[in-house]
Amino acid sequence: MVGIIKLFKNMISITNVQEFRQRFISTTILSFFFLFLILLGNPFVSIFFSIFFSFVFFEYEKLTSKILQKLQVFKILFLQVIFLFFTIFEIYEIEIVYLFFNNYITCLFIAVFFNIIFLFYNKSNFINFILSNLIILSFFALIAILNFQNGLYTVLYAVILVSTMDIFAYLGGKLFGKRKIIPTISKGKTIEGTIIGFASTIFISYLIKDLMNFNVLYSLIYGFFIGVLAFSGDLLESAFKRKIGVKDSGNLIPGHGGLMDRFDGYFVVIPFLYISITLKL
Repeated sequence: MVGIIKLFKNMISITNVQEFRQRFISTTILSFFFLFLILLGNPFVSIFFSIFFSFVFFEYEKLTSKILQKLQVFKILFLQVIFLFFTIFEIYEIEIVYLFFNNYITCLFIAVFFNIIFLFYNKSNFINFILSNLIILSFFALIAILNFQNGLYTVLYAVILVSTMDIFAYLGGKLFGKRKIIPTISKGKTIEGTIIGFASTIFISYLIKDLMNFNVLYSLIYGFFIGVLAFSGDLLESAFKRKIGVKDSGNLIPGHGGLMDRFDGYFVVIPFLYISITLKL
């Protein structure tokens, strides 16, 4: 009985915290906005994300340098051109190379190759190298998925599960969290919150399995892997921010921080879904 009363008091205290209220409002607005995009369908969704990722890269470059250099601005613009070309090629099913490589491989290679040259020129560290290329990889995987059959439902499935992992890990940590999982990287994440996040993600994956035409076993497996990968993406971004000495990647989204803070889990989850769909796992 004492435990229940304590839990109830903790729940009340959380709802009074400004960060929680901001997070809840931001999540609600973003959810409705995404549903609006889903209703619009392609090509609007693909074009929106091709522009959106240029802002993500702008935020990333701004974090790595207090003042954006001309070369960094050129890099962002160059990647934006590649993103838009790839999006148009996918929407209108235009193959730019007919022999060995499809649009995905060709454009991804150009973007990553250019990005690697830039990273070596700037003598970037390993975490910057991984995160920067993951952002590029996730963009191409996302656009490719959106142009698959039932691609919109696949992205919706990912959004629901990554959001579930984020929300329930946060709430679980606030209500029950005692032991920090990796305090050297992230002081806020707890073992208890992470377990609750995993369990909730697996359960929700089971409930929405019809979005992906999964059977029970597949829904549980995918729920587990998406939970793990979303958590891994969050940790990677936390390590990146710790390395450069910032708390949030920005302040655009109240309660969340910047674009990278809100979408870090997708940088790993989306490529995983693309590979699993392509290989028909």
